[in-house]
Amino acid sequence: MRPLAALLGRVKDEFDASFARRLKESEFHTLSAAHASNVLRHLDDGPHQASRIVELCGVTKQAVSQQITHLERNGYLTVRPHPTDHRARILETTARGRRARVFVEQILAEIEAEWVAALGPSDGPEFRRLLTTLANTFGNGAPSGR
Repeated sequence: MRPLAALLGRVKDEFDASFARRLKESEFHTLSAAHASNVLRHLDDGPHQASRIVELCGVTKQAVSQQITHLERNGYLTVRPHPTDHRARILETTARGRRARVFVEQILAEIEAEWVAALGPSDGPEFRRLLTTLANTFGNGAPSGR
């Protein structure tokens, strides 16, 4: 019997590969899963200070800063100085960034639908419910995905 850790790793690897493949084949090929799951997903409701995005992402300030630079360079967001705090930066998605967010949500929905279809109509939703229970039990209730 394969260890649970190996099974979980295999499933996550397959999810990541499917997600990356779809991004690579799209107009948003300059995005990575990290860009989509860290910075972009937190910019859906208007501009934010970069420091707030760092808090929400749960990764290092350096990693988020690098992602912000990449996203700005590739036209997904704009960065401007804070009007009153000259050390702070304000981030806002561009039209391209908003389209990318929609596309990422579509990819996630497609992958989930494929997995639900593979598991069947009763096991698919049960799989999500069980994963949610585990994430809430062992992840301090803080969702780390969508």
